Amino acid sequence: MASSAAKESTLPLAASATPKNEEDTRKKRRFHNVLAYVPTEIRLSIPPILSKLGIYFAVYLSLGTAIFYCLEDEIKGKKTNDLIDSLYLCVQTMTTVGYGDLDPDSFLAKTVCSVFATAGMYLVGVVVKLAASYLVEKQEDMLIRALHLSQKIGPVDALKQIEATKISYTKCIISAAVMLAHMLIGIFMLMGIEKMDFLDAVYCSSTTMTTVGYGDESFSSALGRLFGIVWISSGTTSLGQLLLYLAEAYVEGQQIEVVKLVLSRRITNIDLEAADHIGNKEKQTGTTDSIIQKLKEMGKISQDDIALASKEFQDVPSSQKN
Repeated sequence: MASSAAKESTLPLAASATPKNEEDTRKKRRFHNVLAYVPTEIRLSIPPILSKLGIYFAVYLSLGTAIFYCLEDEIKGKKTNDLIDSLYLCVQTMTTVGYGDLDPDSFLAKTVCSVFATAGMYLVGVVVKLAASYLVEKQEDMLIRALHLSQKIGPVDALKQIEATKISYTKCIISAAVMLAHMLIGIFMLMGIEKMDFLDAVYCSSTTMTTVGYGDESFSSALGRLFGIVWISSGTTSLGQLLLYLAEAYVEGQQIEVVKLVLSRRITNIDLEAADHIGNKEKQTGTTDSIIQKLKEMGKISQDDIALASKEFQDVPSSQKN
């Protein structure tokens, strides 16, 4: 009786806590349902190198802005707002644009700028390292998948599929479109904020995106420089991404050739006999098969050429084949 009374006494408390618990459960269920639609690649944790790179950039911009802010009196040029000008100069140094509208005017300021310019090159080197690792990993992944496919369906059929593979330029086109849109936004903002004419705006946008930065045209107002801080950073990133995808498309073509060579080397006499459509189990692989295979390895003929020749031969009447 005492235990039943204790249970009854706890029921109101449990009932009072139920709505909150049910609400938490529903939130967790909704979260997991949404997470189920997120690709696995996105759900994975950020690679350590990217996390470190983000930290490096944050430290670089924060420290650079603070130091340039303290050295504001030792920097010459057209000033607008001390904080905006400091961040603007830091972004110019990091992206190697260097308009020259703000220049160090003392030994200390020049020394600091030299250090930050060198550190900016280090960050660029880290980005290049990431791009190289990305391309190498893609090459390894393609080769591994091709070898698995060769084991699954045979090297001859795998070689057919590899030869039919076409290089996709979708990412290059999208990246080029993003860069073009970015340039157009910069042109209109330069015309609207800095009151440049169209030709000068195009000129300034082009020299900025390519990090040339001649300096005869640049941002001179506080609002323009505030926009330029974001626009310069994202613009140079867009250019780097486009170059990466162009390199990826070129390397992908080389990867396909390497995979074709590897699969061709792995084809044995047994594979050639298995691929023979005549169906004669006692047929031996002769000189003709070896010559054909060697021509394929040299890239002189493709599997489609062999299939077309075989079809033409099969269409010849039996009386004429001899």
